[in-house]
Amino acid sequence: MRSFVTQPVSRLMMVVGAVVVMSTAAAAQTPPAAQQPAAPAAADVFKFATPQAIVFNLIKPDKTADFEAVWTEIKAGLAASSKPELSQQAANFKMYKLNVDLPADQPRIYIFYIDPVSPATFERPKADELFAKLKDTYAQIQPWPLVKFGG
Repeated sequence: MRSFVTQPVSRLMMVVGAVVVMSTAAAAQTPPAAQQPAAPAAADVFKFATPQAIVFNLIKPDKTADFEAVWTEIKAGLAASSKPELSQQAANFKMYKLNVDLPADQPRIYIFYIDPVSPATFERPKADELFAKLKDTYAQIQPWPLVKFGG
């Protein structure tokens, strides 16, 4: 069985986050004047420089089944990989959802805990297919790189 693993999962999450941020910003933004220089590119917040990370996902209430199905498929693809570093990534990638009743119109909260962070990857056609299924599920996404402190 051919693994679908070769583009970073972090890249997939970054693309999803960028789409959410860009679509929100585009609705409220007017085009810049022609004489203004382009703003410098923002740092990629999904390229973690820390060994652990949490990704906080706010998902549209009517899209939770889609979100869960795609991320279950992503994790299963990692676990099925013949590459040890990718199957280990699946073992280190924990997915949780908030187990409380929320108003029907409020986003649902999902938290990913990754320890250690590693650059798991997907082949481009599979990544595009997964992204197409996932992009409309997000209300917001926020990565939180973590570092230990204290004892």
